[in-house]
Amino acid sequence: MTTYDGSIDWPHLEQFSAQPVFNTKAVVQQTGVPAPTLRAWERRYSLLAPERANNAYRLYSERDVALIRWLKDRVDSGVSISHAIALFRHLEEQQQQSADMVESEIYFNITPPPAFQVALNSPAPDIAQVTRTAREEEQNSAQDPLPEPLALPDSYQSSTNPYPTRYTMEISRKQLIDIFQDMDEQAAQVLMGTMLSFYSVEQVCSDLIVPTLWDIGRLWAEGSVTVSVEHFASNFFRAVLTNMFHMTRGPLTGPIILACCAPGEPHELSMLMLSLLLRRHGMRVVYLGQSIETTGLVHTVKKLEPVIVCISLTLPAYMPALMGLGRQLQSLPGKPPAFVFGGQAFMHFPHPEQLIPEGIYLNGDLQEIMTKIQLIMSEQK
Repeated sequence: MTTYDGSIDWPHLEQFSAQPVFNTKAVVQQTGVPAPTLRAWERRYSLLAPERANNAYRLYSERDVALIRWLKDRVDSGVSISHAIALFRHLEEQQQQSADMVESEIYFNITPPPAFQVALNSPAPDIAQVTRTAREEEQNSAQDPLPEPLALPDSYQSSTNPYPTRYTMEISRKQLIDIFQDMDEQAAQVLMGTMLSFYSVEQVCSDLIVPTLWDIGRLWAEGSVTVSVEHFASNFFRAVLTNMFHMTRGPLTGPIILACCAPGEPHELSMLMLSLLLRRHGMRVVYLGQSIETTGLVHTVKKLEPVIVCISLTLPAYMPALMGLGRQLQSLPGKPPAFVFGGQAFMHFPHPEQLIPEGIYLNGDLQEIMTKIQLIMSEQK
């Protein structure tokens, strides 16, 4: 009788895509397991559950292929398929218990997240500082008035919506929220264009976009706005930032910073903003977007050989996948890239830097993080 002695590792199926894309022939070619054997495993053990295409043929995911390979390795080593499956289920149970333990020890005091989350650090404004800044702006404007801003549509110049002619960040945040509630994309574009003509991209990101999203999150919690408003605002800002990122010319050669969101992580605005600012400061940034798939990212790292891999995480549920990714990058041959991580998820941990010892935890506002990345870049050269 074969028993588990603790020497066989969990296959880390969570790192593979669950999207059904491979037909039976492709799986047979990749794994060496005959089609009748696959069907027998599916029928007898209910371990594989391939989806059916329109022609009723089976479709397997990358995760299914990884599991089949793992089972075949066990069988090839002399373990019966029934014991191999029992071993897998034992390891799966241990993995789940480990994940539950992490959640019970670390997340027990965390308030359940709302229906959406803003993946940005809270601005935590200093009211006195805001007041001082407003006074200074009034004094400066009296001495050197700002140019006349672009006019908003007539619907926003009525007596019920008397918008001031001089834009400040605080006033513009309130205007944007009103505009987003009306879902008026044209008015939002005019206001953003005006702010970008008065202020730098860095100021607009840190003093307008970030606080506006947090204000919308607060208003949602109070029941003053709907999730639809948050989605409209997020998609609008995403389009603005993406356009600026692609319009900003970066260096064509030199060390690469690979930027993306953690596996499974859908919130990308914070990483998109950081990528834009890094590119504006002359760094060569390759931005991969949200919910990066682990296997694909590791392949990209091998191909591009970046000096830094920068990843953000908002939802704690995806922490195990990010931790596994850190281990994989550290085990790459040669000199591995610096693994930089951060995001709202880590604010719930007393010692976030200990979660991924292979990496470098960064926290702070956009300017602070950018400065730290520049320092890491110089140390990696």
